[in-house]
Amino acid sequence: MDGLRCVVCIPTRELFAGEISYASVPSAEGYYGVLPGHEMIVAANKSGGVLTLNLDEAGKEKRQFLLYEGASQVFNNILTVLGRFGVDVANIDVDDVRAKADKMRETIAQLEADKGEDEQADVTLRVSRKRLEWYEMQIKYVEENVHA
Repeated sequence: MDGLRCVVCIPTRELFAGEISYASVPSAEGYYGVLPGHEMIVAANKSGGVLTLNLDEAGKEKRQFLLYEGASQVFNNILTVLGRFGVDVANIDVDDVRAKADKMRETIAQLEADKGEDEQADVTLRVSRKRLEWYEMQIKYVEENVHA
């Protein structure tokens, strides 16, 4: 069976590119499976969902990515997964993420204390809250899957 080309990206970099045999994609409507020859589809990603890629037909070699927002598309035997944030779950350093989350909480507290009519500060506050949500999502994932 011919494989399916897959690309997983976030705005700052490519997380994965290669041939896969199957993907379980987290959409806002629930997970859906993608095999080679899949019909065209465009779907919003489920925030906090885990994208699972089977690299071999037996499903023994897998890669998993935690995603935050974004969209996915299957077209011409290519699965493209774009996330606002994303990480290979094998690369989550929970201590580092916790430190970033603590620092972000301090930043948010300072921005809220200084909140006024400054539109730029309001945008920075909203973006900071999204980033904190992303950090907390990674921590939750690790805590729930550490013994899995």
